[in-house]
Amino acid sequence: MPAMIGLIGIDVFLRYLFRAPLPWGNEVGSLLLLVVFMASLPLCTQLGDHVRMDLFYGRYSPRAKRRADAVSALCGLAFAAPLAYQAFTVSARMYRLGDGAYLIDLPYWPFAALLGFSASLLCLQFAITISRGVKPNHGEGKG
Repeated sequence: MPAMIGLIGIDVFLRYLFRAPLPWGNEVGSLLLLVVFMASLPLCTQLGDHVRMDLFYGRYSPRAKRRADAVSALCGLAFAAPLAYQAFTVSARMYRLGDGAYLIDLPYWPFAALLGFSASLLCLQFAITISRGVKPNHGEGKG
């Protein structure tokens, strides 16, 4: 995140003050944004910081919350699993072909591999959430 902020700040400074932006600034900034976004998803999922419909969710019982989380995680898994597979597949192809940025000598395959790794961690987190949602809790509701 600091690298992305620094790069964008320098690029804006050079663009508006000297009318000479970094030619590769947008491309590298976009790749850094991808890294920040994808690397944060597994932790965000673990902490339960995703957006949810609190109007209804707040009224659910603990058991219903676990089940709603499990359904949500199942939907997330349906998205993240193909993403992980495709990212690793594309990463290998990018490495073989030497795909990279046009304006700076920067290969794309590490970014695709990071995307695959993050999506794999996300799949693992979703699987854990699903298992918690379908597991019965015999002591719940007594008190």
